[in-house]
Amino acid sequence: MRGICGLCHRDTLEDVYQPEGSTRGITVHLCRHCGLVQSLPRVAHAPRRPPSVSGGADWGNVRYGKGFRTRAALAALARHADLATPLHLLDVGSNRGSFAKAFLDAAPSAQIVAVEPDERVAESCAGLARTQLITGRIENVALEDARFDIVHSCHTIEHLADPAQVLADHWRVLKDGGLLVLDAPNLAFLGGSDVVEEWFIDKHLYHFSVRTLLRMLGEVGFTIIDGPDAGDRDNILIVARKAAKPQSAPLSADTQEVESARTLIAHYIASRARNLMALTAVAAEIAAQKSRGVAIWGAGRIFDNLVRHGHFDATTLNLLIDTHLKAHVRERHGCTLAGPEALADAAPGVVVVMSRAFAGEISEQVRSLAPGAEILLYSDLLARAQTRAAA
Repeated sequence: MRGICGLCHRDTLEDVYQPEGSTRGITVHLCRHCGLVQSLPRVAHAPRRPPSVSGGADWGNVRYGKGFRTRAALAALARHADLATPLHLLDVGSNRGSFAKAFLDAAPSAQIVAVEPDERVAESCAGLARTQLITGRIENVALEDARFDIVHSCHTIEHLADPAQVLADHWRVLKDGGLLVLDAPNLAFLGGSDVVEEWFIDKHLYHFSVRTLLRMLGEVGFTIIDGPDAGDRDNILIVARKAAKPQSAPLSADTQEVESARTLIAHYIASRARNLMALTAVAAEIAAQKSRGVAIWGAGRIFDNLVRHGHFDATTLNLLIDTHLKAHVRERHGCTLAGPEALADAAPGVVVVMSRAFAGEISEQVRSLAPGAEILLYSDLLARAQTRAAA
């Protein structure tokens, strides 16, 4: 399949972008026929690497993000399935078991088959009631036809070397009328104005827009019954129902999707370059608060770029907080990670919220734990730096 589009199966891939910091030598391609964005070479199974919290393409193996999607997926599923009935669910890429545990609580008569390739996190599902754990890649797991009422797949499809084939297999193992709950990163994220992290990471081989994902689902026999949320530029959450297999026919060209993807990628390249340059001014504004005592909450990819591109000295911080990363890595850029409870003793004068998606939630916690601290948001710091650069 090297060099052939994963959706329309044509030899029409155009090299459009080289991600920063790729350790696999990944190049991003755009299909000139259907508009699907995809990365080459396609590596079905890469050698295991230690956790990396890089802001570049080599980010990976710090696996906790799926848990943030559980509530939305379960709510979408509950709109279309009677959770009081004895359902059989396949959880693809079960990770640390966040969805499995929530589903078991919501569906007291249900049974789960949880499939997870990483044995380091798969054990989170070991011993769960009414759950069969399979440690392996979904492509290699043999399951019976029409066994399941529901297939749940959260942020897994983008990792697969042949997502269309795996979706076809999901169709096969579902009962007639069965449901697929599918969640994936959204290419629309590239249209944001505050991106500094490399979005095209090595571990993601396909980069779906709403249009390309819906077309792939339709090609294998699914009908969309819920979603996606037009206001969510980060994720594509869909509930689809197993329908009749469509008759095989060549996929028609989609010039509008091709141009839309090309425009998004061009915007992302230009916007990210400007934002990375602005990080020097962001770092300087934070450093100017040193005498007041500074804590940063959020040690992930944005923070990594603040240090690497903005040349921020992390060792000058009074405190570096990250609730989730703390469980996986001990320090970031020479600064030991702490939990939120450390804020009370540190009593910083300034807390910088280095997060985009959870800025509001983190700010509320800061007000509770350090009521006297001034809160500075990453988005505001970046906006001020951009304004100064444009003046």
